[in-house]
Amino acid sequence: MQVTVTGRHFEVTPALRSYAEARLDRMHRYMGRIHAAHVTLSVEKHRHRAEVVLQSEGREFTSKEVSEDMFSALDQVAEKLERQIRRYKDKRTTARKSAGRRVTAADGRTPLPAGLRILRGGSIGKGPHAHEIVSTGEYPIEKLSVDDAIQRLETLDEEFMVFANRATDAIHVVYKMPDGNFGVLNLEAGG
Repeated sequence: MQVTVTGRHFEVTPALRSYAEARLDRMHRYMGRIHAAHVTLSVEKHRHRAEVVLQSEGREFTSKEVSEDMFSALDQVAEKLERQIRRYKDKRTTARKSAGRRVTAADGRTPLPAGLRILRGGSIGKGPHAHEIVSTGEYPIEKLSVDDAIQRLETLDEEFMVFANRATDAIHVVYKMPDGNFGVLNLEAGG
């Protein structure tokens, strides 16, 4: 991992630089694929500020802390980053475990999100009672943020995901578009 330490209104001593590098090298215990770390240290009156940005395969972890001592500010910012990385890894592990609960279509090969009803094409247009249901399942709707839903969508390698917005309780569908972008639909009952 490449660690860059810069100082704003502050001369970074060799001891402080080596302490920051040693403290951030421990992050490999939590996540082995960290490419670079950018540390910015600054002093404003009696406040010592440490800001760290860790770059890992397509993901950035950022944390800032202010303390009366630069070494304690570095310790606090490193602890925050460790918690962020652990939460991120826990979410990915949970998503992988729940990915095993998939429903397959009638052909036995195509995995489908649970709760999705597959209707036989010939039964469409004849009324809801005439629909031939090929496959069904349960689809628990989780409370997530839009960012969490997109990360889960990528992790599970699905076409879409239905979720309840953690902030508003509104039901949304997030889907991957052919150009690689993501669409978010807000589902509301029409009046």
